[in-house]
Amino acid sequence: MLAMDANSDLVKRLSAAIAGMDLPSVRLGQPETVEQVAREAERLFQGYAKANTGTEDAYAAALAFLRGKTLDSWERDRIASAIADPVRERNGEIVLGSSRFSELLKFYEDEAQRGELWRLTWHGLLYAYFRFDPTLTRGPAAHQGWAVLRAFLQRTWPLIDQQAGSNSVPDWIAVLRKESDVLSEKPADRYAMACLQGDSTATDQLAEDLGIPPSSWFWHALVLSGVRRATASNDTEFRRLIPRLLHLIDSKPAFRDEAIEAILIRYHACRGTPQDESLRDYVCQPRVWKNPKLKQAGLATAWNRVPEPVWQMVLAWVNEGNLRDFFAILAARNKADEGRLAFWSKYIKQITWTRLVFGEDTIQLKNTHRAIRELIAREEGAYARLRDARDLDAFMMQIGSYLIIEFSKKPNACYAYVSDQLPFKPYDQAYAGDTSDLKAGYYGKRAARISHQPGWEAGATDELRRLGIFPDRQDNRNEISRPGTKAGTTTTRSTTAHLTPPPDISSLHSLVSRFRGASIDDNRTTTGGGRLWVVDPLQRTQLAAELQSMGFRWAAARQAWYLPEH
Repeated sequence: MLAMDANSDLVKRLSAAIAGMDLPSVRLGQPETVEQVAREAERLFQGYAKANTGTEDAYAAALAFLRGKTLDSWERDRIASAIADPVRERNGEIVLGSSRFSELLKFYEDEAQRGELWRLTWHGLLYAYFRFDPTLTRGPAAHQGWAVLRAFLQRTWPLIDQQAGSNSVPDWIAVLRKESDVLSEKPADRYAMACLQGDSTATDQLAEDLGIPPSSWFWHALVLSGVRRATASNDTEFRRLIPRLLHLIDSKPAFRDEAIEAILIRYHACRGTPQDESLRDYVCQPRVWKNPKLKQAGLATAWNRVPEPVWQMVLAWVNEGNLRDFFAILAARNKADEGRLAFWSKYIKQITWTRLVFGEDTIQLKNTHRAIRELIAREEGAYARLRDARDLDAFMMQIGSYLIIEFSKKPNACYAYVSDQLPFKPYDQAYAGDTSDLKAGYYGKRAARISHQPGWEAGATDELRRLGIFPDRQDNRNEISRPGTKAGTTTTRSTTAHLTPPPDISSLHSLVSRFRGASIDDNRTTTGGGRLWVVDPLQRTQLAAELQSMGFRWAAARQAWYLPEH
């Protein structure tokens, strides 16, 4: 028969088991009676890890605790398994989030240090540790309480392990002796690679042995660990794993933001990598991080998690997609493209912001036109509507210090406005679409007007050049990196291409003064040495675009813009 001492948790469970037996029918003093109790003890002792300990008594103890009651010794043991369970009568509050939880945990730790904490009580705490569901628990207090519980279990596990000895230990103790990493700050790292490969054999067995429920934080942590392993891989392997990572994040989203942050930063570091449309479409969903264009309007704050160049990378993806979709889907529907997609694609690297404005006909077409439906869904929360022009759509794009508006239907001209002198607000939810706002340039309140007559491209190029806007340079020589591009990718400058006239120094001072913290460092000498620099610690997108239009280039070593020698 199992050896027991007066303080063992088994005695308590056996007492409960014996109390529940039909004593009049038991022949006391008979060997078979002792064997029956021993078998019951073995069943309880070995199988307790797989039992559901969330009994009515445990729930009642949790409710009493949250109501401020001082628990007696029995209630303190019972509550252990229910500290992560939402209590209905307290609007889903849990003991882990209570200000009194640390007091309760100190009681357990004092008992553990004295060797008096029942192992089944400790197991109840372990059960609650795995039972915690981060997707249902609101507020930081519960998450902090869970972290405190984890640290407690990690500290006291050696005491419980030592007390258990080596004879006839329950399954959960045997498992923890091999898998004690589940109590560490990186509990799922050792299983992450198998998770990425879709192999759940090891984690399924762990869940069975330790009673980890499907809603546990553990599965979310497993996904985050998988993301960390993937981002540590080489570029090719990392990109191959992205679809798998997005699927895992979507299924276990508790640490979604941390995971997305790691993926985007790693993608930005890939060399020579084109945009990943699946990554773009997932991250930009309204239920995820929203459209990156909404960051500056304060409507998509999750983008503040990543560095400015990473945000600019995804913003460039969205802007390029909007440009192509507008002319390929909306303007083409009205047979009004007239080469505009090819023309504006020459300036794609300088487009720092875009916005689509849909007419009512386009909004209605989403019910029957798949491409339009997908376009509107991608722009959810970012697009505007035209009130008075049902069959017209508009496209806004920021290039340098100008906001340019194209329309989807002839005979509408294209208008360019100075961005800080707009006759409308760029983030309005709706526009009339006439000369009262978007077409105010018809009456001369504009920086430029482009009419799409045959051969219009040459005149449009000259008109933009007059504004200091030149086509993107596409040459493989003299390559440089600039903010907003992935590390290792380049914006190219041709030594034989058209040279931008040097900027007027007073205009440059006027420009830089608009961006707080930016400064000019003019090291040029009368003999032609030195360079003209612009330093912007915040690396703002609009200033970068305007400096580029003036001919400045980015120096990665100094993290500043310089004007090359002409």
